[in-house]
Amino acid sequence: MSQDKRIAPRVSYPCDLVCQAVGVANPMNPRISDLSVTGAFVDTMNPAPAGTRLSLRFTVAGREIRAEAEVAHAMDRFGMGVRFVELSEADRELIESVVFGSPQA
Repeated sequence: MSQDKRIAPRVSYPCDLVCQAVGVANPMNPRISDLSVTGAFVDTMNPAPAGTRLSLRFTVAGREIRAEAEVAHAMDRFGMGVRFVELSEADRELIESVVFGSPQA
């Protein structure tokens, strides 16, 4: 039996993602599939290695979110779990409202 190690609730939230990684040459063509207040799962055939720092841009409830993240784990040809390391309070609150089902206008 596998134990879920996530510390924050997450929701399915498919959306396009602009992702820049330092030192990663392969195109990732990423897309967010799951979102939480602490991070996201990014679908990509070419994930960056664990520990890679990423600059992310994506849209939540019609507003652009900018975040710095770190790859927590990567699965070749599947995707990567990322942990937000820099996220504004307003962006965190917006993500929280989506995760907990009370989207802000």
